[in-house]
Amino acid sequence: MCGAHSFGVSCCGKAESMGLHMVSAPDATLKRWIADFRIESSLILSPDLPELKIRLRDCELSIQNAGKSDLPSEALAAQLIVHAIDIKEAEALADARIREILDTLSFATSCSFRASRLRFLMDWTPGLEVRQAYVYGGQDGGTERWADLALDNLTTTAQLESCHGIARLRTPMRWFSAGVRATFPEDQFQYFWFVLELIAELTKSTARVTDKCPHCRSDLFCPTCNCVPEHRPFQKQAIQALLDRLNVSPDMQRDLFFIRNGIMHGRTRSEIEDEIKERVAGFEIAYAVDFIWQTAFAAIFNALQLKQSQVDQLVLGSPDTVVRHQVTMKAHMMMGTHGDPNDPKIENVVLPTITAIRVNKHGQEIDPATGAVIERK
Repeated sequence: MCGAHSFGVSCCGKAESMGLHMVSAPDATLKRWIADFRIESSLILSPDLPELKIRLRDCELSIQNAGKSDLPSEALAAQLIVHAIDIKEAEALADARIREILDTLSFATSCSFRASRLRFLMDWTPGLEVRQAYVYGGQDGGTERWADLALDNLTTTAQLESCHGIARLRTPMRWFSAGVRATFPEDQFQYFWFVLELIAELTKSTARVTDKCPHCRSDLFCPTCNCVPEHRPFQKQAIQALLDRLNVSPDMQRDLFFIRNGIMHGRTRSEIEDEIKERVAGFEIAYAVDFIWQTAFAAIFNALQLKQSQVDQLVLGSPDTVVRHQVTMKAHMMMGTHGDPNDPKIENVVLPTITAIRVNKHGQEIDPATGAVIERK
């Protein structure tokens, strides 16, 4: 399993197979819901083990190997039973709990688990002839592509590669590339922040600086020495100086440092967003990611120290956003199932096929892989 590990860590107690926690009795006003997930994982069940089941304090989990019709990246199927007042609350609860449980499972196994998609969410209350459900579709596991790569892009790459200053910027550019291709906004923010840290260190002034009062930003005075102490810039001061040179406002700098510290200290995305929303209405972390992406780009570009004649020859791309968005179709429906209504089973659920058709701005159907218009005869 994931290779042999030997780090000299001892654990007290004995690992039990299943059923470590019993489900607490649900509130009588809560309905029973089942959420059917697909999981990307480096572990699968052995061929002679068709299913694993476990009862947790607030939910029940079943896991099987993924089927032949699932995406190639999906290794497992998982059903999570939760209790909630309505389908919207059940959707939010199931999404949060499957992530938490998979995080714990990753810790317990030191192997990767990630919920890739939710196939359906259904009222699983015994005795129902017709059940309320969300049925999801439209995810093909692909990545959006634009047919815009041209010779100018390669020519610009060649010109940048020939720049005298690029050698010292290899590491910042590696982190920039990681930020552009990362899946999650928090990871993207961190990678672009690494760029700022590295550029700040490479370009910081040797001039001595003073520490500032956190309230009025005046120089701090030492009464014992009867002077204002000076020192070489610390890393935070070097980053602030870089952001000043890039004309980033003090309020934006404050929010960038707040987001960075929040991520580093384990705050959730919603916690970070809620606090910033108190001073910036409608804030989403995606906005900060796009801002720090542009800031990191400017920091690297300035560090290249190109002549204006060189800049004039470059063709540089600038997408609307680097944050990944996934479009998922969701149908809210009432549907029946086969079998005994008092003992509903996952194998008795027959889902409708939901297909997302991509179109261009003219309403013409396009190939999502190439962007080419599909001609229907």
